[in-house]
Amino acid sequence: MVEATIQQQYETLVAQLNQAMLVTKHDRVPLLRRIMAHLGQPDRYFHVSHLAGTNGKGSTGAMLASVLQAQGYRVGRFSSPAINDEREQLQLNGHWISPADFIDSYHEIVPVLTNMGLKVADISIFEWYFLIGMVWFRNQKVDWAMVEAGLGGQYDATNALAGPQLTIFTKIALDHQKILGSTITAIAHNKSKIIKPKTQVVTLADQNPSALTVLQAEAERQGVPLIQAQQLQLTVEQATIDGSIIDATSDLFAWQKLQLGLVGQYQVQNLGLVLTAVAVLRQQRVTISDDAVRTGLRQVTLPGRLTVLQKHPVILADGAHNPDGMQALVKSVQALLPQRRLIWVVGVLRDKDYQTMLATLLPAATVLITNTPANPQRALPATQLAQTATALASPNKPVVLVAADIQAALKLAQEKATIDSVIIVTGSFYVMRELQQQGWQVLPNDH
Repeated sequence: MVEATIQQQYETLVAQLNQAMLVTKHDRVPLLRRIMAHLGQPDRYFHVSHLAGTNGKGSTGAMLASVLQAQGYRVGRFSSPAINDEREQLQLNGHWISPADFIDSYHEIVPVLTNMGLKVADISIFEWYFLIGMVWFRNQKVDWAMVEAGLGGQYDATNALAGPQLTIFTKIALDHQKILGSTITAIAHNKSKIIKPKTQVVTLADQNPSALTVLQAEAERQGVPLIQAQQLQLTVEQATIDGSIIDATSDLFAWQKLQLGLVGQYQVQNLGLVLTAVAVLRQQRVTISDDAVRTGLRQVTLPGRLTVLQKHPVILADGAHNPDGMQALVKSVQALLPQRRLIWVVGVLRDKDYQTMLATLLPAATVLITNTPANPQRALPATQLAQTATALASPNKPVVLVAADIQAALKLAQEKATIDSVIIVTGSFYVMRELQQQGWQVLPNDH
């Protein structure tokens, strides 16, 4: 019998992991902390920046990682969700964990679980990726790790981290209300619980006021500073679908003509947060040169966030999947591409607030084409999304059409496109995944 290839071994291993999402109101963090302790506390071998928030974690983590990498540090990233391959969640200097390293890290952890009286199935797949990531980062001798909370903060696997140097809160808004709570205050309370003693907390200059009050209270309770940029001014000198040139000043920094490789107005807000984090790290005597900041920001890429798939006609892909994300996307597209006919290709999950997302999107749409994401358990059928859109839309605007899948939806969108049209594909990261599987270049091609 031919021995299975490393790739086949990896795929078999991942398929055997417990696919359930075990994080709910039940607190699994103490269990994961015990496992981390039995593993020899791998996260003590590198510096950690722990990120939580509703929107902007991926962008903020990618920017900060790119800056640190440009300085010459070895930088790990743990982020979610993946678009096409689960290995995307674990990266070192922009390269995914290899199937061989994944398998090796897994087999390093299993005996530890056995000694603790635990089975492989006792750990969820997200928890596995977190544990594997921390062991892999230690083995790879990373200098810094950007670790994103997956869901909320308090009960998230990443809250098993022992002592992050930096705790970063991106925009806190409504999402996952059934799990995290129905108000901004409740959601912020959950996320705030990642704040630990001896960290430094950084958040947006214009964080939601209700969320900010909660974060300040928790930071005070833990005896740590909460830092925001004061008198922040972000001036966009130039913005195209290829990137932006931005001036940024505050009490903490003054930057002229920064080139940012990420597209969209919402990235300007995230940039302010990253520059605040850089200023705080410099105060901690972390070496980050001006040149590293400029190079890192210019070179940063992030799949599925206003990614340009094609220029004639323009096709953009964005994983916006909640009301705040959709509002940011619509504003960005209208600012970048004014006076254009916007054709929206949208697929959503049924547990998202798609009514509010549609209410934001519809006034900016000439044509809306719905499709059903490839997630049988959670996908909202395209016909149901179309019915909701039709009920919410103004008479005769936009034209609402239904497509069977993403391939049919894009074909229809290109048939409807005129010389001044822009096609935007959005609604879910599952839609981004389908795009990649259909051959569209959502992801960088060096993996």
